[in-house]
Amino acid sequence: MKTKNLFGILVLFLSLFSLISCNKDEKGLSKEEIQQMLFDMKGTYHGTVQVAYYQGSNITEQQNAVVVSRDSLKFNMSLLPLSDLIPDETIAERLREIGEVPVMAGYEFLQWDSGCIHFVLYPKDVTILGGYGAPPSIRLVFSMNYGGDAVTYMNSMNFNMSPLELWVDGKKYDDFPRLVYHFEGEYE
Repeated sequence: MKTKNLFGILVLFLSLFSLISCNKDEKGLSKEEIQQMLFDMKGTYHGTVQVAYYQGSNITEQQNAVVVSRDSLKFNMSLLPLSDLIPDETIAERLREIGEVPVMAGYEFLQWDSGCIHFVLYPKDVTILGGYGAPPSIRLVFSMNYGGDAVTYMNSMNFNMSPLELWVDGKKYDDFPRLVYHFEGEYE
């Protein structure tokens, strides 16, 4: 009886051990690969940003856009295209006053093909404090459905980023236009 229990425990232990040791995702990227991709993408990229409706035509194109890639991405996003589309003039004026905001986004790497890195971006909300006699507080919430590509042998990067919600003094602004910011640039 003890031999059966010991044998059962041994089989259970070996099954559990093999399950744990074989649980590595075959298609996943290793820590070393991720570190290499971050290194390959590291730098300051200069290019243009096209701002377009979520599903529609371009609104504007901005020259001299700058993106910095380190362990995350930093993108200076102009609020002027948004301010032009906001019907509430007080909020539109506040966005014009702010002008540009730095957006920080983490990377999730999806694939690495012959010098082309495919990634998703996870931007942090941007909050500009106000209130107590100052202009209203503004918070931008970003979509987590966008990303881009870096072509390392050409030193280029492109990505999309989209503000999803606008909050003014803690209240969600309902007439917020859905825009997509598309960056294309090269490392210099």
